[in-house]
Formats: sequence, structure tokens, C-alpha cells
Amino acid sequence: MAASFWARTLLTLGGTLAAAQATSNPPVIQGNGVQYIGGHNPTGNTDYFLSIPFAQPPVGSLRFKPPVAWAPTSSDVTVNATTYGPSCAQGLAGYVPNASEDCLTLDIWKPSNITEKLPVMVWIYGGGFYFGTSQGYEGWYMVQPSITIGKPIIYVALNYRTGIFGFPPGTKSAEAGALNLGLKDQRLALEWVQKNIEYFGGDKTKVTLFGESAGAISTAYQSLYKGGDIGGVFRGMILQSGSPSSVNVPPANDPVQEQAYQFIVNATGCASSADTFECLRSAPSDVLQQANQDVIQVPAEWKGPDQGPVVLGPVLAPGDDFLPELPSISLHAGRYAKVPFINGDVKDEGTVFVNQTTPQTDKDVADWLLYQAPGLYFGVNNQTAVQKLLEFYPSDPAAGSPYGTGNETFGVAPQYKRLASLVGDIIFEASRRDHVRSATKDGVNVW
Repeated sequence: MAASFWARTLLTLGGTLAAAQATSNPPVIQGNGVQYIGGHNPTGNTDYFLSIPFAQPPVGSLRFKPPVAWAPTSSDVTVNATTYGPSCAQGLAGYVPNASEDCLTLDIWKPSNITEKLPVMVWIYGGGFYFGTSQGYEGWYMVQPSITIGKPIIYVALNYRTGIFGFPPGTKSAEAGALNLGLKDQRLALEWVQKNIEYFGGDKTKVTLFGESAGAISTAYQSLYKGGDIGGVFRGMILQSGSPSSVNVPPANDPVQEQAYQFIVNATGCASSADTFECLRSAPSDVLQQANQDVIQVPAEWKGPDQGPVVLGPVLAPGDDFLPELPSISLHAGRYAKVPFINGDVKDEGTVFVNQTTPQTDKDVADWLLYQAPGLYFGVNNQTAVQKLLEFYPSDPAAGSPYGTGNETFGVAPQYKRLASLVGDIIFEASRRDHVRSATKDGVNVW
């Protein structure tokens, strides 16, 4: 999934803005045995509370384990929430300046003067399940306008583990109960909101979950939790460029997953260990982070200009609360939370996922599809399916994406617009339509 321009821009500005607005008379929230000290932004008349822990640090024996709820160690604990703490260890080098495995925190932005309980919006960032940080999305830019229009909200942004730390691949990870940890981080953060947001002036019965790209897909997966028995942790969703079936969800023993696991084992020096998974659990963090960066190096000819690979991402986990079956099966069987939602994307989604210089011929387009989407299940041989797709998507530039640009090729590869159209439809449009149509049949309010 693509990291947006705004994510990168706000990430650069993020920590400095919050720090610059610190005040000598900071806002203080008294929670259940915990006091939270925040900061104030006088320009937007908003208060913020940054890097509040919702889980114990997933380090040491807790690495590669489901998150454990954070709790105060005494009856009088103060959390200094005036500045950002670490972002989660990344699979993308240089994306965040301060990365650590001790990262399971959330940020809250609220109007300074609250006289009634306010609706809450909880944000899940994107990044291909491979990178991302809550710091890239400061809440003042949503809270301040909400005050201006007389519809004030409280904004929450959560961190979750990505890459090898949040989605360990392979059979060994499955045997250790370590699948889809990032989704479980998200769930625990939502449970924290239910227990604590009222201290900050929020209405826990009016929580809307929203996200972009992998964050939108995560939002959809949260609605599949326990077959839709989500326990009221949110009442609505906004999906921005992502749906339940946007990405392939393979079994843990998928060959690509096993290869990724073996690569990481070799890269960390754990190949000769009697228990390779336990060896990974104790491997130095910097070594794991480097392996995380190296495990999926998409060949240049197949890589788009703003693309994050999704091999280290959600997998099938039979018997688990998350993804015991393919999302499409859950959706079509009605095993999801029937909450209203908005699902949308942009017109030219596929353009960022296709290399602008490579797709020169029909074979290049076919090879891209077979390489990048080997897990597409059409019910027919993939070669046959790809040939049929090529018939449906002609090489005529006027029919390609960016749409509405006629025969203009912008100096890029002759098959670029064709493949961009195909990719946008496969990943985003088809899955969005399937989601919307299925939910509408079940009587869900959809926009």
C-alpha cells in the first residue's frame, strides 16, 4: 500500500508542532488510577495527549506475542503525554527517525473546552502492513475544523506492529500463536478507547473507525473480528482506498510465507538453532529490523514509485479471532459487524503501483500480474485468467489510467496506462464493489 504525500509531510512536521506548543499550564486528565499530562495548541484551541501506552512493551519474552494490556503499576501513576515516543520498528529504512519495538501507544487530540461527551474518530494508518506511524497524522487538522463547523470530535490515532514484528510469516509463526499480531494491537487499542476515552470527554458509544490503504483494510478486518461480534468497540467505519478483499490473504504455510521466514532466519543467524522461532525472539532488534527491510526487495522492474510490499501481512489463521477464513467468505456469509460505513477510493489508484518505465509489451503486463499477484484465485488457471484480463483491458492508451487523458502517454512505458487501469481495478475497485454490494444485500447502510 502506498504511503501518502501527506503522511511523509506531516511526519516531518509532526513532533515539532506538538513540542512547540507545550505550555506552562498543561491540560491534565485524571483517569482510572492514572494522570495524563498533555499539551495545548492555542492556535486551534485543542489539547493533545501523545504516546499514551495501551499495551505492555512487546519486547523480550513478549516479542512476537499478542499484545498484553498496559496497566499502572501503582494507584498513583502519571503519564507524561506531551511529546511523541517511538514509532514502531519499520520495514522501510528511514521512514521514521525514532523507531523502537516499544511502540504500542496512541495519541488523542480534543477540543480544549468540552461541555458534553463528543463523538470519537479512531485512525489506523496505512503502509502496506510494512511501515507507518501515528505521528504522521496529527489530530489538530481534524479537530480544529470540527470545532469551527460546530460538530466537535475527539481524534485518536494508534500505533501497531508492522512487518516481521506484527506479521511474522510461516508455519513456525503459526505454531507459536504469532499470526496477525498487528491486527490484535489495533483491537487492544480499540478496547482501551472503550475503557478510557470518557475521561477525555469522548462518547464511547459513538466511535467511528477509519483508515487509509492498509489502514482501511485493517478497519475492514476489525469488522470481521469473531465473525462480527466486535463488542461495540465502534459503530461505523470509513474506508479510504481499501476493502476486505483488497489484498490476498494466504495461509501461513504459503510458499512465499515460508520463503520469507527462511530468509529472516538466515539473515539473523538463526538457521542452525534448534528452535528458530525462539532464536528470532531473542535476536537483536537492529538485526531483525535489517532483515525486515531486506526480506522483500521487489525487483525494480516490478516496483511502483510509491509502493510498499504486502508479503509480510495478514494471513489465514484457522480458529483465531482474526481471519479464520478468507475475508470474501466471511463477507458473503454475513459474518461481519453490520455497522454503517463509507467506502471510497480515488479514480487512478493503480498509477502508484506500476513502474513507469517497465511495461512495454503484453508479456510485461502478464508477467507483472503473475509475479505480483500469484495468489489471485479466479477459479481458473492463472495464465488463463491473465489472458482474459488482457482482452478486457486493451492496450489503447485512451482506455487506460490516468483516465480521461486520451492518447497522452506522458513519456512513460507504452503499457503503463493499461496496467495501471488493471491494477487499480483488481486491488481497489473490484473489492470495494464486492464489499458495498454484499453489505447492501444484508441491509447495511452504505455510502
